[in-house]
Amino acid sequence: MKKAIILSYGMSFLMAIAGSASASDIDAQALFTAKCSMCHDLNNKKVGPAVKDMNKDPEVLRQTITNGRKMMPKFMDKLSADEVEAMVKFIQANQ
Repeated sequence: MKKAIILSYGMSFLMAIAGSASASDIDAQALFTAKCSMCHDLNNKKVGPAVKDMNKDPEVLRQTITNGRKMMPKFMDKLSADEVEAMVKFIQANQ
Protein backbone atom coordinates (compact mmCIF):
# COMPACT_ATOMS: atom_id res chain seq x y z
CA MET A 1 0.00 0.00 0.00
CA LYS A 2 2.81 2.42 0.91
CA LYS A 3 4.57 1.69 -2.37
CA ALA A 4 1.40 2.47 -4.30
CA ILE A 5 0.97 5.80 -2.52
CA ILE A 6 4.61 6.76 -3.00
CA LEU A 7 4.46 5.74 -6.66
CA SER A 8 1.27 7.76 -7.12
CA TYR A 9 2.83 10.89 -5.60
CA GLY A 10 5.99 10.36 -7.62
CA MET A 11 4.05 10.07 -10.88
CA SER A 12 2.00 13.19 -10.04
CA PHE A 13 5.20 15.11 -9.37
CA LEU A 14 6.79 13.99 -12.63
CA MET A 15 3.67 14.84 -14.60
CA ALA A 16 3.59 18.32 -13.04
CA ILE A 17 7.22 18.90 -13.96
CA ALA A 18 6.73 17.61 -17.49
CA GLY A 19 3.61 19.73 -17.97
CA SER A 20 5.18 23.04 -16.99
CA ALA A 21 7.23 25.00 -19.49
CA SER A 22 10.32 26.77 -18.32
CA ALA A 23 11.54 30.08 -19.75
CA SER A 24 14.04 28.16 -21.90
CA ASP A 25 11.24 26.10 -23.49
CA ILE A 26 9.31 29.16 -24.65
CA ASP A 27 9.70 30.49 -28.20
CA ALA A 28 10.44 34.08 -27.20
CA GLN A 29 10.73 35.21 -30.84
CA ALA A 30 7.17 34.03 -31.54
CA LEU A 31 5.97 35.54 -28.26
CA PHE A 32 7.61 38.87 -29.16
CA THR A 33 6.01 38.78 -32.60
CA ALA A 34 2.57 38.02 -31.15
CA LYS A 35 2.57 40.35 -28.15
CA CYS A 36 5.16 43.10 -28.71
CA SER A 37 5.93 43.71 -32.39
CA MET A 38 2.93 45.96 -32.96
CA CYS A 39 4.66 48.57 -30.77
CA HIS A 40 8.33 47.49 -30.70
CA ASP A 41 10.91 46.60 -33.34
CA LEU A 42 14.34 45.12 -32.73
CA ASN A 43 16.23 48.03 -34.28
CA ASN A 44 13.83 50.90 -34.99
CA LYS A 45 11.52 52.94 -32.79
CA LYS A 46 7.82 52.37 -33.37
CA VAL A 47 5.23 53.43 -30.79
CA GLY A 48 7.64 52.20 -28.12
CA PRO A 49 11.42 52.04 -28.10
CA ALA A 50 13.43 49.63 -30.21
CA VAL A 51 14.65 46.56 -28.32
CA LYS A 52 18.24 47.69 -28.87
CA ASP A 53 17.46 50.91 -26.96
CA MET A 54 15.62 49.37 -24.00
CA ASN A 55 16.93 49.33 -20.45
CA LYS A 56 19.21 46.31 -19.99
CA ASP A 57 18.48 45.80 -16.27
CA PRO A 58 16.53 42.52 -15.95
CA GLU A 59 14.49 43.74 -12.97
CA VAL A 60 13.44 46.90 -14.82
CA LEU A 61 12.45 44.78 -17.83
CA ARG A 62 10.46 42.35 -15.63
CA GLN A 63 8.65 45.19 -13.87
CA THR A 64 7.88 47.01 -17.13
CA ILE A 65 6.54 43.90 -18.86
CA THR A 66 4.51 42.86 -15.83
CA ASN A 67 3.15 46.23 -14.67
CA GLY A 68 3.39 48.37 -17.81
CA ARG A 69 4.90 51.83 -18.07
CA LYS A 70 3.62 55.06 -19.59
CA MET A 71 1.73 53.99 -22.76
CA MET A 72 2.73 50.32 -22.43
CA PRO A 73 -0.02 48.13 -20.98
CA LYS A 74 0.64 45.66 -18.20
CA PHE A 75 1.01 42.02 -19.18
CA MET A 76 0.65 40.50 -15.70
CA ASP A 77 -2.59 38.77 -16.69
CA LYS A 78 -1.49 37.95 -20.23
CA LEU A 79 1.94 36.34 -19.70
CA SER A 80 3.10 33.71 -17.25
CA ALA A 81 6.18 34.30 -15.09
CA ASP A 82 8.13 31.97 -17.41
CA GLU A 83 6.98 33.93 -20.47
CA VAL A 84 8.04 37.20 -18.85
CA GLU A 85 11.44 35.69 -18.05
CA ALA A 86 11.76 34.44 -21.64
CA MET A 87 10.98 37.96 -22.89
CA VAL A 88 13.60 39.48 -20.57
CA LYS A 89 16.22 37.08 -21.92
CA PHE A 90 15.08 37.72 -25.51
CA ILE A 91 15.35 41.48 -25.08
CA GLN A 92 18.78 41.22 -23.49
CA ALA A 93 20.00 38.89 -26.22
CA ASN A 94 18.89 41.35 -28.92
CA GLN A 95 20.44 44.51 -27.49
